[in-house]
Amino acid sequence: MAFSFKIGLMAATAGVSVLAGAAAAQTAPTPPAGGFYMANGTRTTNYQTALASWRSDAQFSVDYSKRFLGLEHAYAMGLTGRGQTIGVNDAGVYMDHPLFGSAGKVTGLRTQVVEGYGNDGRINPRRRWEGHGTHVAGTIAGDRVAGQPMFGNAYGAKLYAATTNFAAGDFLWFKDVYIDGDIVATSNQNIVDLANTGQVRIINNSWGSGTSLPYNASLSTVLASMNRNYGDYYKPVLDKDVLVVFSAGNGYGVHASIDAVAPLSDPRLRSNWLSVANYSSFAAADPSTSFCGQTATWCVAGPGSAVVSSVPAYTMDRAGILALYPRANYTGLYAATTVSALQSAAVNQFLVVLNNYLDAREAGGPGYDEDAQRREVARQAAAITLVAGARLGDPDSFTSTLAGLLVSTNNMAILTPAFSGAVLEYANAELQRVLNQYIRYTGAGYAAYTGTSMAAPNVSGFAALLMENFPEYSTALISDILVSSSRDLDTPGVDLKSGWGAPQMNVALGGPTALRATRDVTVAVGTVDVWSNNIGDARDRYSAEVRANFGNDIGGLVKKGGGQLILTGANDYSGPTRVEGGLLTVNGSLLRSNATVGGVGMIGGVGRLLNLTAESGGVVAPGDGANPFGTLTVAGDVNFKPGSFLWIRSSVNGGAYSRLNVGGATRLEGGQVVLKADSGEWNLRSRMNIIQSTGAVTGAFTGAQSDLAFLTPVLTYSTNGVTLTVRRNDVTVASLGANSNQKSAGAALDVMINGSATSGSRDLSLENALLDASVPAVQAALPSLTGEVHASLAGLAVSDTRAIREAMSDRGRGQAGGQTYAGNGVSVWGSGVFGDGRGSRHDGLAAFRSESSGYLVGAEKALSDDVHIGLALGESRSELRSARLNSTGRVNSEQIGVYGGGALGDFQVRVGGSWAKADVRTDRTAQLNQFSNALAGDYDGDVWQVYGELAWSRAVGATMFEPYGAFSHVQYDADVVEVGGDAALSGQVEQTADLVTAGFRTRTVLAGGQGRPRLSAVTHLAYTHDLNGDGPVFDAAFADGPGFVINGANPGDDVISGGLAFTVQATERTALEMGYTGLYKDEYRDNRIFGRFSVKF
Repeated sequence: MAFSFKIGLMAATAGVSVLAGAAAAQTAPTPPAGGFYMANGTRTTNYQTALASWRSDAQFSVDYSKRFLGLEHAYAMGLTGRGQTIGVNDAGVYMDHPLFGSAGKVTGLRTQVVEGYGNDGRINPRRRWEGHGTHVAGTIAGDRVAGQPMFGNAYGAKLYAATTNFAAGDFLWFKDVYIDGDIVATSNQNIVDLANTGQVRIINNSWGSGTSLPYNASLSTVLASMNRNYGDYYKPVLDKDVLVVFSAGNGYGVHASIDAVAPLSDPRLRSNWLSVANYSSFAAADPSTSFCGQTATWCVAGPGSAVVSSVPAYTMDRAGILALYPRANYTGLYAATTVSALQSAAVNQFLVVLNNYLDAREAGGPGYDEDAQRREVARQAAAITLVAGARLGDPDSFTSTLAGLLVSTNNMAILTPAFSGAVLEYANAELQRVLNQYIRYTGAGYAAYTGTSMAAPNVSGFAALLMENFPEYSTALISDILVSSSRDLDTPGVDLKSGWGAPQMNVALGGPTALRATRDVTVAVGTVDVWSNNIGDARDRYSAEVRANFGNDIGGLVKKGGGQLILTGANDYSGPTRVEGGLLTVNGSLLRSNATVGGVGMIGGVGRLLNLTAESGGVVAPGDGANPFGTLTVAGDVNFKPGSFLWIRSSVNGGAYSRLNVGGATRLEGGQVVLKADSGEWNLRSRMNIIQSTGAVTGAFTGAQSDLAFLTPVLTYSTNGVTLTVRRNDVTVASLGANSNQKSAGAALDVMINGSATSGSRDLSLENALLDASVPAVQAALPSLTGEVHASLAGLAVSDTRAIREAMSDRGRGQAGGQTYAGNGVSVWGSGVFGDGRGSRHDGLAAFRSESSGYLVGAEKALSDDVHIGLALGESRSELRSARLNSTGRVNSEQIGVYGGGALGDFQVRVGGSWAKADVRTDRTAQLNQFSNALAGDYDGDVWQVYGELAWSRAVGATMFEPYGAFSHVQYDADVVEVGGDAALSGQVEQTADLVTAGFRTRTVLAGGQGRPRLSAVTHLAYTHDLNGDGPVFDAAFADGPGFVINGANPGDDVISGGLAFTVQATERTALEMGYTGLYKDEYRDNRIFGRFSVKF
């Protein structure tokens, strides 16, 4: 890949040597998640190691520019410019260069120029060697590609390129513009059009019109020469909040160019404009640079000497070109030894050519050929520019100089526009013919260019890194941060040569050091920005010559957005400080700025303010994250307006608390004090001096509030202070309950709290935890205090009695079910079931999940073909889990049952009963802030049931239909005992259920019979209603507390049951059945699978 240098690296090397001693010791910033970024892509916890890795990186150090700006500090933090799009308003970009190869890297802007010129961000096709725009684009944001010599300052950013067809190097440009009046150059319009895309935050302009004014020309002199009536021409720049960066120019020490000066004509542009001079080191300006002059307050010094960046590569056969034009014919061009001498020689020789033409035209005669004369003038114009270009290594460096002679108003009056137009067209054709023969394009390359054109894009890339770091900040604020970060050069302060000086990234990442006006500071919710610099008024940094014209540049800030801004410096800006949103934490000082907080803003910290006013909605919150119980000091006066707030953070009992220390007077015109209290064991003796005022305290707050649920803050006033104490309020625990269970438990807790003062030696940890807690904390804790799990376990146990009931009832279906057995002997049978359920939150009861399993075995005796009796034994296990209640429970039951059945005419009668001994275990956690009890219950219960069923069956083809009705009486009771702490409960759980069921069953023979195994399908569908309907009830009590009632879930009431099974009767004496059964209602679902077998002897 080609790599060329237009200027040697001596200047760049000198710059680096100066910089090597310029880095000051840095306090390491907070590292990004994962650590600081190393140049090789790894991460480290050591900031200095990360910085060193970048400084030693070959691409980073290809020239002095990145070190000059301190960009290693940005890269170590992971900043690359990602998310930013920078406009490049230049000569076009060679987009096939590998530095622009990432997806979506460069977008081109379509401009209104005539055909044949550069457009869509690409280079003028007549000047394919033009590297200026490509060099600028690579400097700003060229990709970081392994194996390439360099990368752009904001290498993660994207580019939006607009082609400015410069006059230099193009004969046709002058014909089209000055003679034909076509639109060719759209440089200023490109700024407006790029802004109007709404996609760019920065527009770099490495071009401008020169001036001969000295850099120290007075403001009046500069305005007299450069003032323009822009009107609203640049309004899109303001509307879209774009930063426009201009190179100051390459005038060898003169004033910055007219476009860099634009804010003098439209002061609204000052915050959105930057002018950039070129410094080869901190010690020296590049000789070619123009200086800032009256742009000083928006001007900085960037690195622009021998800057290496991307270009389209080509080779020019200079010897071949020079061979076309003998020395004897172009003596002056060959003899020149300096650029200025070469330029003079070119102009003089072309003037000779033009005068020879005029002489020939005047002489006329029969052999005179006007077109031939024009072609000869054109050939000479091409020859002169080619000889000069070949000597400089630039193909067409003097084209614009010669073309300018042809289109000047005075010359065209003599030469005629027709002549000049024809010569320019012929000269272009001749120039293109020769260059196409002697130039070879080799693809992508790199070159070292010098000029403010190189300094400006370095600063644009710097700005993009800042915009990534501070994504919500306005351009005005970004500009203030950028310029004020600068290292001072030349005359102390902001001066007419280097302006603010050289921007320094390590300083800029800490926020501004000066503000030129009152700036909005927007910080997004969840974001914390830290400004560690000392911030002053910009005018205090100005040299006398600058301050004379810009003496009103004083700073201030308006904090907006829901995030936090922390000021740690000794700030002495004198404009206002206003907080309208989020939190402004002052841990340094604001000793010249009056602070106001209002809207939805908050001001806090442990620093020092001048004066403070809290307006409606504004919150004053002394302390910060590291020291929540800190003191905020106000040197002057404090005023709390109606609707304002003073937030006081306190540890338990006011052992440590935040406060306001006022050096002047304190005026209280209303507002509220809000106590943000830590949880713990509070007492009524806590006293906190929340305001201490050297001057008099006048007025009063409207009141005080606290997040302690049952304690209310009380304010008392003295001449020089405000004191806060606490007392019991009228809020009850019951009033905070969200449902009847919580209110019931809360009422018992209220009795316990009210009796705690005379409780003797009783454990008061639960009562104290409640008194210390906030309303949200109590509301969150109440579900874990009710013991609802005990009641819901009872409801689940009652519902699960259907397992043994259905198994025994199924044995009574006998021949009615389609089964046939030989004889009236004894049968043995067994069944097993497994399933799970889910109860949803309803009627104030908590959601839960359950699992059930069990087995039964039985034996029965057929007393006749229609009558049988039997006995069943088994075990079951039911489990319940509720995250809302912080509870789990299980019931292990041992069961015994008896049953029988017989025919009564066309009806079948089935009856039975069972008893189960329930072993109940529960675990739950009662949690309230630091209070936590792990509570365990271990107790026994009894479950009784009796049932009866009347069914009628009818065969229709292969299907037996059996509608039926049933009644079951179920009773559960258990004595609850818990251990584990003050929140343990005891009491009795009971449920009586009178279940009425109506439904039907079917049994369809699918295959077999007549001596072969028979396959049948069995279905059932029923509805069950609990006549009692109250569900399970837990009569509970805390130790030494009153009783209260807790209700539980009742899964078996108003429920639809259904199922499907398949039965295989292998022989006349054996049968096997597998199936599914479930319960369905809005607040409960239960799904189970079961299997049964029977053998008859």
